[in-house]
Amino acid sequence: MVPSILMLLPAVALVAADCAADNCIRALVATQTPGRLSSAQSFCTTFIAQSVASTDIPSFASHCSGDSLDAGAFSTRLSSACSCIGTRVPTVVPTSTSGPPPVTSTATTQSQSNQTASASFTTLIKPSTTPPADSPTPTEPCEVVSRSWASAFRGASPTVPAKVAYDCLKSVPLHKDAAIELVDSIRPYLEWQSDLAFLKSPPADYEPGPFDVVSHLEKVRANLEADKYDGELAFQEDLFALTAKARDGHFQFMPDALTGVFEYVRPFGLVSYSKDPTSLPVIKKWEEVGAKRDEARILTRLNGVNSSEYVQNIVETVAGNQDLDAAYNAMFFSRAKINAGSTSGLFRIGGWHKYLYPGENTTAEFATGETESAANIAVVKASFAGVTDGESFYQKFCAGNPSSLGTAASQPSTAENDQLEAALSSVVSTNDGKVSGFYLDAGDLEDVAVLSIPGFDPGSPRTFQKAVEEFLQACRSDGKSRIIIDLQMNPGGYVLSGIDLFRQFFPKIEQGGFSRWRENEQFMAMANIVSEAAGMIDPATSPSEEAVSWAQSWWNYRFDLDVSGKHFTSFDAKFAPNMWAGDPYTAVVRSDLSNNLTTANETFGIGIEVTGYGNRRNFTQPFKAENIILLTDGYCASTCSLFSSEMKRVGVKSVVVGGRPEKKPMQAVGGVKGAQVLRYSDIFNLTQEALTSDLVEVSAEQRASLQRLTDLPMRRSTEARLNVRDQILADNLEDGVPAQFVNEPADCRLFWTLDMMADVSEVWKAAANAAWGGASCASGGFEKGAITSKPTMMKATAARPLRESTVVSDAEPGHHVSEMTLDKHNQRVHIV
Repeated sequence: MVPSILMLLPAVALVAADCAADNCIRALVATQTPGRLSSAQSFCTTFIAQSVASTDIPSFASHCSGDSLDAGAFSTRLSSACSCIGTRVPTVVPTSTSGPPPVTSTATTQSQSNQTASASFTTLIKPSTTPPADSPTPTEPCEVVSRSWASAFRGASPTVPAKVAYDCLKSVPLHKDAAIELVDSIRPYLEWQSDLAFLKSPPADYEPGPFDVVSHLEKVRANLEADKYDGELAFQEDLFALTAKARDGHFQFMPDALTGVFEYVRPFGLVSYSKDPTSLPVIKKWEEVGAKRDEARILTRLNGVNSSEYVQNIVETVAGNQDLDAAYNAMFFSRAKINAGSTSGLFRIGGWHKYLYPGENTTAEFATGETESAANIAVVKASFAGVTDGESFYQKFCAGNPSSLGTAASQPSTAENDQLEAALSSVVSTNDGKVSGFYLDAGDLEDVAVLSIPGFDPGSPRTFQKAVEEFLQACRSDGKSRIIIDLQMNPGGYVLSGIDLFRQFFPKIEQGGFSRWRENEQFMAMANIVSEAAGMIDPATSPSEEAVSWAQSWWNYRFDLDVSGKHFTSFDAKFAPNMWAGDPYTAVVRSDLSNNLTTANETFGIGIEVTGYGNRRNFTQPFKAENIILLTDGYCASTCSLFSSEMKRVGVKSVVVGGRPEKKPMQAVGGVKGAQVLRYSDIFNLTQEALTSDLVEVSAEQRASLQRLTDLPMRRSTEARLNVRDQILADNLEDGVPAQFVNEPADCRLFWTLDMMADVSEVWKAAANAAWGGASCASGGFEKGAITSKPTMMKATAARPLRESTVVSDAEPGHHVSEMTLDKHNQRVHIV
């Protein structure tokens, strides 16, 4: 019997907050803690409705305070998190989507929810654009949006029909000179992207195919000169193609008008599942599965196109995953997506395609012969005060004032089932949900543990490290011999947290961590400037934070290590160009993790000594490599890819779940495999510091070069990032191919089942049975006798009752990462 979690239905609280990236919301959601979400929702109902004494704030909400928030800021952050998860409301069962009455906002109060408990899903999201009775009907589409925005409940994110938003964008005139200036300002930043030559001419098995980033930008400029764009929208859509076609979660340029004002939302989510882990899946509406379970109708066509093909067309057009199966997977609901902030999958809301017009309606055709159609909507993210037409839209949102643009609309919340939560009691967990440990304790799997790591960006790296250590100790004490490391929906995070996790499993094996930078004019100017100045600085004794920062810089050849783990002895040893695919690169580098300033220092590091170094040298390997399985849904990216590659290097096998409906190999790591992301603003600020610092000397030629980098791209975008460093796998040190372009199929591929949709432990059991129980895989499999045999169960240290759940609290004294460290060490993708 599928648990009643399948009654789960997206609520209607679309607020202007980034739920997917906020650790406060993760602490409240924390589905790994029994009853946490329901308790949080009950608390939020009271908190939002009335003032709550500080003594009544539950302990699990303490993570929302951080280290430096005053009472007012804490209340604001907690209110934002509460609006993301919603309050206790009746479950709304979706019905037919024909002709619902309108509402004006996606925000729904408790009383409103009670009144609409029997309404259909589309009733709850269809907007109203009816002007007040005493006002003339607006004719300009941007004025229609403006009036809808003005009449919406304050604090909510108003919505309009997708067609109205699109018509508003279409009415914005092109300002040709400003557009050319923007393109020219982007050009020098593109030189920092590490893999331009490989993306232009990738290996034959790189499925997305080639894309020439620089040529595309040059084409955009030529089109501007030739007056080929009929408005600002056409120009910005073509500029956005840089992001869409690069398929790199670290590489983004999000133009202001296109990404800062509206986000499109489809009327329903999708789920793809099979009758068993090896049969091809079918597609259904997620909301209908919530109401009817397996009796839900099979969805055969979307907008007249085969449903699977339609979804594939979207991800082939725009996605941040280099693996098409991973991108396809992200479009559908899964349990892991709840903690990642995507409660219905990216088809309905989220992903980079949310900025591209999906049409006026979405029409679904079913195997029963029935057809349903419902309107797409657009969430209005920014203030429309003063906007009356396309020109005023341009002046407000495209004038280089980022504060006028909106932040990402949140994913809607979900109503959880307490009974299911109770069935997933963790052994060890953290408040932010970044570490959770479980025991399967089922039949032949009683010796299998599960370590869930949904991200490497904890509020406290020290707490993350401690929680993992405590769980591995518990596994040994309780006689666990095998372990699954669950990396579903892991977008990356702190590189050192990823390395430390690897070293906690293999404390005696040194990590590879090979990477390199692509050299360009400004990069080399900084290398010369910083390396020269750093020769006069002793970072161990200098009282100047600025001086230590320069010494601890990538541009100081003394800072990191060469491929053999030794310090570079000269500038040329690191920075003399190494040519790959016709482009100049630095030598391959590795991090010096014996440098306390990089690791344990609380100003320049992340506040932890990495396992295998310093006072953490004498650790014991907790599991054999053949008794460890990596479990992913293909989304694994950035630091997650670095961790996975190290585990694979020492013989750990992988299981991946989902993907397109075909029995072909699928990569376990389908996200970006780059080694470092920097924002345009990081590069700009660092070069500006060099231009103004008294500690470095800058020649006239170097100054002219660095001044080519301006802040215009940041002022004309909602996000601007680059992958500045390639990860190089050990097997590719000779041919130089970046990990991003190396196809690495998982050892076993499975498909989702309905039980897995309801209970993540069913995913763990399926992976364990495939790895150790002889169960079949849809693609790949495990050699008999290599990993399928059950090891002798480790003897527990003493007879003991069932272990009680332990929460390693972020509220304990510990280091919380500074903004400086965040910019330097945090490597994660921003797609959801």
